[in-house]
Order: sequence, then C-alpha cells, then structure tokens
Amino acid sequence: MSVIIPRSEHPISRKNIDPDALKVMYRLGRKGFTAYLVGGGVRDLILGRTPKDFDVSTNATPSQIRKIFQNCFLIGRRFRLAHIHFDGKIIETATFRRCPDQDEDNGELYVFRDNCYGTPEEDALRRDFTINGLFYEVERFSIIDHVGGLSDIQNRLIRSIGDPNIRFREDPVRMIRAVRFASRLDFRIEPATYNAILRHHGEILKASPPRVFDELLKLFAFGAGEKAFRLLYKTGLLHDLLPEIAEFLDHDHGQDSILWTWLRLLDGRSLTDETPSPVLIFAALFTAPVRQVEARYTAQGRRVARAELLNDLLMPVCARMSMPKWMATRMIQVMANQTRFEPDKRKRFSKRGFAAQDCFPETLALYEMGLQTAGEDTEQVAAWDELRRELEDAGNVRAEEHPRRPPRKRAARKARQ
Repeated sequence: MSVIIPRSEHPISRKNIDPDALKVMYRLGRKGFTAYLVGGGVRDLILGRTPKDFDVSTNATPSQIRKIFQNCFLIGRRFRLAHIHFDGKIIETATFRRCPDQDEDNGELYVFRDNCYGTPEEDALRRDFTINGLFYEVERFSIIDHVGGLSDIQNRLIRSIGDPNIRFREDPVRMIRAVRFASRLDFRIEPATYNAILRHHGEILKASPPRVFDELLKLFAFGAGEKAFRLLYKTGLLHDLLPEIAEFLDHDHGQDSILWTWLRLLDGRSLTDETPSPVLIFAALFTAPVRQVEARYTAQGRRVARAELLNDLLMPVCARMSMPKWMATRMIQVMANQTRFEPDKRKRFSKRGFAAQDCFPETLALYEMGLQTAGEDTEQVAAWDELRRELEDAGNVRAEEHPRRPPRKRAARKARQ
C-alpha cells in the first residue's frame, strides 16, 4: 500500500536538493508531466547525507524529454536514459518503468532488457531495495513510499523489493549492491534477503564481468571496503568472484587474516584523503596472497623473479575480472616496484629516476601500507615523498608508461547510488 509522507513528517528540504535537479522537475511539471526525485538521492537526504547524484524519474518518454531540454542527450539501448547536462554536471532522467513479464524476456529470470514503461508504483517495485524505492515530490514537498522504504531506513535494514530469490536471479549484481549498501550505510541485511544471497551467490557468475568489476571498485568509495569484503567472504560471493582471495583467507585465519589490515588501511586513506585509485586498491588486495605464494616457493628452494611471478599469478585473474589491461599492467608494476625499497647493496638504480615514474605515488602508498601492516617505522616514506615533490616542482616526472586507453562507449545503465 502506497503511503504519502507530508513535509512535517520527514527531514528533506529543497535547499539540500541540487538546483538543476529542481529545475528539471519543475520544467517537466510545467509541461504537464509528473516528475520525482528518486532512488539513492532521496535515501541519502533522509539520512542527512549529501547525495552523490540527483536522479529524476518521470512519465515523459525519452524523446519527449529531449524535446523539452536542448541540453539533453539520450543514451543506452537496453535501458534508454536522458542525460541533461548543466555545466559539467548531469541530471539523469528516466521514464517510469515496470518489470517485463516473463514471456517478454523469453521466459528467463535474468532480465535482458528493461525498456517497458509503467506507472510510478510499478517503477518503485522494479527497483532493487526498499531504501532505494522512495520518491520525493517537489510540488507538495512530500515523500511517496510504495515499498516500505522509509521504515527500513529508520530500522537500518537492507530489504529486497519482492522475493529476493527471484530478484537476485533476475540481476545477480544486486547481491553485491546489497553488500555495498549494508557496508556503506552501516545497515543490516534483513534475514530473507541475506539467506537468498547465501542460496544464490553462484548466480553472480552469470553477470557481466565489467559491471561486476565496477561494483567491486564502488565497495571502496566510502571507506567501507573492509566491511564489504568481510560480507562478500561470509556470504560466499567472494569465493565466486575472487576464489584466489577467498582461498587465501580460508588458510590465513579467515576473519582474522592479515588481509583485513590491508583493507583497513585502504579505508583509512579513503576517509582522510580521496578514494584510492583502482590500481592501489587491487595492489593492496593481492599483495598478501602473492607474498604467501612467494614465501612458499622460497621455502621449496625455487627462485622466481617477482615481476614474472606477479604476471603469472595475476594476469589471468585480471583478465577474468575484465580489468583493463593498462590497469593490470600498472598494478603489477607497482607491486614489482616494492623490491626497490628492500635494502640490498647489489641493487644499483637511480632513486631520482625511480621516483620520477608516473606510478610512483601508488608505489610509495603501497610501500607505506606494507610498513604499517608489519608494524614497522614509516619515517623513510617522508624522504621519498619529498624527493617526488622536488621532481614534480622541477617538471621531471615521467610521462605515463602505460597510457590509459579511452573508455569504450558502452550504452549501459548507470548503477543507481
């Protein structure tokens, strides 16, 4: 049953909503259409957080939206969206949709297309979790709740809309999103939703690898990477996504593994600075497992060059994850660079040339985290950092050795925040 919560009973104020999002909703209203602020933006405003995005849903079709806004561009095939541009910012505007009937998707639970237009209530019911199913109506300053999302926000619960056993099979990436929201917001996953993840975690292997890779990166966006990966491990998702990491944890004290210290340090960087780069995230994630393999080889009397070992171990994993090749190459270089910091009189190299490498900031960050994990003094990090700054001031930093390729233009739905 739908509930309308008046302004006096909720904390959302228009002054906290992006002016351009308000502009989109008001203009659509003047043209005779219904338009709501939707999804994660409403959730975050209720929680007193600053939303990352302000998304709008409307009964106007994409072509009608484009006629109203000259600064509008339509994207997507499976999921047609209107991107309305304002000075480097985008207000994503979507038409109300419904879940396609099973015979519309060839009888399969996995949803291959999502362009069936519907009512506002049908649009709420097709969303992933109740906390993301709330609408804000700007004309009357009210919240419209079709799915019980406000109650779940108040009780700090992640609950699937509809039967989670079906919804996770329709789109397995929702399981990672449940983990992300629970970790980022410090919510609990309610029992039926949690048990469905335990039951269907293997379905994640059917999901698009690029989407899964993007979701894994998002786990570290708000300083909650350690919590998220603990949940991935507990639910079995990690065994499907990164079996090498899960196997390492199985043999390294599980929830007391050294890996959690690495992830905790990553989270600390995210909270005190900007979000760590993907290269640093995965370098930190793979360092402890690789060191374990290296130690085993050493104990067996086998001598393997670290760069060669890293390539052999990690390149297949990166390819399976759909990690861009430039990123995998740079990550391996950052990890291989750690030998430069090891005291060895036989090694002779230019410290200035080393510090001038484009990937040196990530190399030094990983080194510092390694020292912190081992409980060692990090005083020498400052000297390296000072040398790097000196080279930057003099304009002597090398160009990127593994240049980023321009991103492929994929018409995919943006994961709603």
